[in-house]
Amino acid sequence: MRNKLFLAFLLVILTALISNLIFVQLIMNDFDEYMKGTREDHLYWVMASVEGSYHDGTWDMNLLSETIHWGMMLGFDIRVEDRDGTKLADSHSVMGSLPPAMKRRMESIIHVHGAEGDYERYPLYIEDRELGTLLVRPLTKSGTGVVKETIFKRRGWNFLIMSFVIAGAGAVAMAVFFSLYLSRPIKKLKAAADRVARGDFSVRVEQMPPSRLRLGRFLGDEIAALSERFDYMAEALEKEEGLRKRLTSNIAHELRTPLAIMKAQVEAMIDGVIEDRSEGLETVRIELEKLTRLVEGIEDLTKAEASFFAPGEHRRVNLKEFLREIESSIEPVFHEKGLQFTMLGNADIDVVTDFDKLERILKNIISNSLKYTEEGGVSLDYGKVDGEFFVEVRDTGIGIPEEELPNIFKRFYRGRERPDKGIGIGLSIVKELVDVMGGRIEVRSEVKEGTAFRIWLPDERKCRG
Repeated sequence: MRNKLFLAFLLVILTALISNLIFVQLIMNDFDEYMKGTREDHLYWVMASVEGSYHDGTWDMNLLSETIHWGMMLGFDIRVEDRDGTKLADSHSVMGSLPPAMKRRMESIIHVHGAEGDYERYPLYIEDRELGTLLVRPLTKSGTGVVKETIFKRRGWNFLIMSFVIAGAGAVAMAVFFSLYLSRPIKKLKAAADRVARGDFSVRVEQMPPSRLRLGRFLGDEIAALSERFDYMAEALEKEEGLRKRLTSNIAHELRTPLAIMKAQVEAMIDGVIEDRSEGLETVRIELEKLTRLVEGIEDLTKAEASFFAPGEHRRVNLKEFLREIESSIEPVFHEKGLQFTMLGNADIDVVTDFDKLERILKNIISNSLKYTEEGGVSLDYGKVDGEFFVEVRDTGIGIPEEELPNIFKRFYRGRERPDKGIGIGLSIVKELVDVMGGRIEVRSEVKEGTAFRIWLPDERKCRG
């Protein structure tokens, strides 16, 4: 990855160099075009002035000399000839006719004798009649004008060099910084992934320091987001592995007792210890029914565990309508048992939650309440407080002894007074689903009075807002 980063930044340097070369070349071309246009403007002015020095059929030598003088100041070595090719005046003769002080000034900025190259010839006209020829070539100049041109071009190249140095040094520094900034956490992620592949689900990616975390969030750091997702994955795998181990252990424990009883009964019948085989077979049948319920419960538990870590569908739910639907689907079972099933609340409360998990939680609790209620019935209540909402299931059943309350959410736990009721996984599924949804469950119970389960869950709409 570091090599790729360095290559990327070298490409940036090369791009910057090429763009600077193009930029400077364009600037120089524009400057040359500007100077060429200015020279042509000056040349047309000189031509107009030379033509203007001819009037009434004669040349005004004073005006012609003055024009040549100004032409020399503009950088031209000038020579004027009449129609016959006879020289009328040139830069040398004008320079020689100047006063000594002015001549010294002129010689300090222009060098008449240093002019080189061929003259460019421009015909002179007045009223479509040719007057003569203007011969022009550039003079060798010195002074501020030449200095400014030289400085401008030099600065252009200096800008190119400085830009290249700054861009190159900056790109190298950024390459080193980002290679360290990016490759280090990726190496940690790779090491953590290797440990997960070997079965170590307890590994977590090292948390970044606060300053770097703030910088990452400001820059939209995908590495930090990837680290968080990795930690979530590792945590989910660790929980799932723990659930698998506990489930395997619990299944082995729960299967051992009925299998041992059936084995003892069959051996006793074979050995003749039990003479009434119908009694022994009845015992075997009872244990087989327990095994059947246990297998069905394990199947339910497996399905529930599959949903623990699956991302559920979060949608808007009207609690009143939602609970009414549950009431209508379960009410016939209560009527068959001679019990009442009622709703206490009547308010329209909208929340956003995992619909399927909430339905499974409530049906498990209601089924559990129905199992342990012989008289009276079950009621539902609901409400909302700040960013949370609750659903309470209250029954008039046999209640739960206080000393058993800490154990009711353990898998395969059954109270001492009701070992024949179920296999003890319904409430464990409820507790684990509530934890996955980020909620909590409260239990109040009195023996022979009844039990109330209140589920608190976050309103996802409120949390996102």
